[in-house]
Amino acid sequence: MPAIRHHHVEVDGLKVFVREAGDASRPTLVLLPGYPSSTRAYVRLIDRLAADWHLVAIDYPGFGSSDPLPESPTFDRLAEVTGKVIDLLGVGDYAVYMFDFGSPVGFRIALEHDQRVRAVITQNGNAYVEGFGPDVEGLNGWWSDKAKHQDTVDWVVSLAGTQHQWLTGAKNPEHIDPEQALADQAVIDLPGRADYMKALLWDYQTNPGRYPSWQAWLRERQPNVLAIWGRNDTFFIAPGAEAYRRDVPSAEVVLLDTGHFALEEAADEIAEHVNTVLAKTFA
Repeated sequence: MPAIRHHHVEVDGLKVFVREAGDASRPTLVLLPGYPSSTRAYVRLIDRLAADWHLVAIDYPGFGSSDPLPESPTFDRLAEVTGKVIDLLGVGDYAVYMFDFGSPVGFRIALEHDQRVRAVITQNGNAYVEGFGPDVEGLNGWWSDKAKHQDTVDWVVSLAGTQHQWLTGAKNPEHIDPEQALADQAVIDLPGRADYMKALLWDYQTNPGRYPSWQAWLRERQPNVLAIWGRNDTFFIAPGAEAYRRDVPSAEVVLLDTGHFALEEAADEIAEHVNTVLAKTFA
């Protein structure tokens, strides 16, 4: 398998970390990670796809090995910086893999890049109100009454909260590499970073108001869509995957017997489906 290249791209004075693999002359899949993770979560998928495709995985500012934004972070800014990285890497048309936070980042970019986005692969990446599970409802209480529910978000950025993200819905917890949560928590525990993550979790409430524009883009563009979800996820539930068919009737929906971080247990199956949709898109 091709080696993964690890490097930084400078954008707006920030060093943004990129994992890149495969032949850059081949069609590109851009991989957008979730909370609280980095592109480290994609390594096993990259290994399975890089022989046939060009893979670009980007750590958002303040995540993984990327510099944090100097100001309070928002999804608008994460998308702006990430979109610039895609451009600076010389990526033309591409498919995008959106997981968790990757959906609000990726759809913002898609509305800017428009025709360049040829396919959308959403893995527990929500764009419909039907997709909200009980763990999102916990944050909803905090958005409604910040002071009363502060304990909720304090727990989310703790090690226990990070471990919960990784383990929720897993068919077998022994399949989840415990070092993934430890690596994510090491970033959250950097000075000021927990407050940075809380600011983003607060800004998450801006996303449902954007859903109609993302859905309109899907209806207008009719890209190839693969909604491949861990159906046991308690953050983004299976009806959120099925809902993509409302706007893209040809969307393929695959529900796997796993949880939020579905790649931990189903990397082979996900890679197989991703290969199929990429081959169809870039034939």
